[in-house]
Amino acid sequence: MADENNIMEQIDYLKNLIDNLDNKLNLLLKTLEESNETLSFLKNEEYLKSGDVKISIGSGMFAKASINSNKVLKPIGSNIYIEKKKEDIINDLNQDIKDFNGTYNNLIAQKEKAKNNYNALVYAIQNARQGGN
Repeated sequence: MADENNIMEQIDYLKNLIDNLDNKLNLLLKTLEESNETLSFLKNEEYLKSGDVKISIGSGMFAKASINSNKVLKPIGSNIYIEKKKEDIINDLNQDIKDFNGTYNNLIAQKEKAKNNYNALVYAIQNARQGGN
């Protein structure tokens, strides 16, 4: 009985771990999607041809604006930004996307390992209960 309780605790732990990994994967996918959209925007200069650029100033109101395509403000901390050349930002985004993909693959591998362990423990409990009847 003690072994079964220990296994049940491990099953609960693995279930929570799998859920946590799923949440991290979903967040990472959203970040990857946003980074790819930003990269695409910076590489495609069609926006420079538009004379109708608006920025939100809050409360559903917008102001007309122009875009300086040579410099981009990059967040580096809590409301702290640095100005970088567009080409440098594109390089940064390419590296970030590469890093995000590596992290994503790592999380997928961790999730698969956790799922395999979870399934093995569930199988062990089922066998123990069937053998005990």
